[in-house]
Amino acid sequence: MRDINTRGTTRRHVLQTGAVVTGIGIAGCTGSDDESLSYISRGGITQDAEREIMEQWSEESGIDVTHQEVADDTEMIELIAANPDDFDFTNPVSWAFELNRLEHDEELFAEIDLDQVPNYDNVDDAWHSAPLVEDNPYGIFYYISSQGIIYNTDHADLSSWDDIKDEAYDGEVTLQDSAVSRFGNSCASLGYDITEAANDDELYEDAIEEMEEQHQNVFTYWTAGDEFMRLLREEQATVSEGWGGRAENLQEDGHPVEYAIPEEGCITWSTAFAVVEASDMKEEVYDLINFIYERENAVELTLEHKYPIPLEDPPEEISDRAEYTDHPDDLVWIDWSDIVPLQQDLEQRHNEILS
Repeated sequence: MRDINTRGTTRRHVLQTGAVVTGIGIAGCTGSDDESLSYISRGGITQDAEREIMEQWSEESGIDVTHQEVADDTEMIELIAANPDDFDFTNPVSWAFELNRLEHDEELFAEIDLDQVPNYDNVDDAWHSAPLVEDNPYGIFYYISSQGIIYNTDHADLSSWDDIKDEAYDGEVTLQDSAVSRFGNSCASLGYDITEAANDDELYEDAIEEMEEQHQNVFTYWTAGDEFMRLLREEQATVSEGWGGRAENLQEDGHPVEYAIPEEGCITWSTAFAVVEASDMKEEVYDLINFIYERENAVELTLEHKYPIPLEDPPEEISDRAEYTDHPDDLVWIDWSDIVPLQQDLEQRHNEILS
């Protein structure tokens, strides 16, 4: 492990309270109080890693962090909207920010005060203007997540979306049961911009046809990450659409898998931190986020949950991650303002392909 230079500006001494730290627990919508922050996210390996790094902050600040787990970003937004005083911060994907705009008049999240997060300067400048956070005052870029191809290296070697259509993999492919994901990665396969395809009938139909072609070798569709991991682990699937962080988890368990961002690109589910507007603990939230962006902490967290925090001049511990890429332009970003009007038709066309 090579040395990591620290650029760690801190405001933590301001927050020292002398309180006894009791550790991090799991909350069930019990709300935050003057001695704790409440974080809501999607659970699993990723949130387990976040618990560990947040516990370190708690030991220094004397402020506990409680955790609420949800199945997806839709549930996350529903809970925050119904119980705004119960949560302080979260890490949405683009869909959650769109729900905040469409259904809640952008009232759920506070505008990010970057002056309160000086260590954000440790993140490479290109990601400060990634589509997820560009023109989005409510998010601060957190980690890279992409949805490419995972394959069993004993039986396959893939680098392109075209490869999953090879008859050699008949009955050995699993893809996500998501119309939007399938449309997005089909656009990527064709080299189409999602926005252009959503607004051009001919390109749109091309993408639907590509969804059908990618379906030909599929034996089942998955809805949760644990499902495709099980299928790969049990070698029921040779090829799966999936996330690189989960591929690394399988590798650590000794399974012969590899992750590829296809040469044509793939969609991204990268996340950003967001602060709940109703929180009266914003200063403490900013201090915790600032702590996470300290270089050594960002590296430690990346190594634990496998999703790279794109630091400037990243160490190998980050650049070697399966999902690491140098620039946001290497990924395909979904503009939900173009997709939402098409969702009903996309769902119908997706279901017709599966039937």
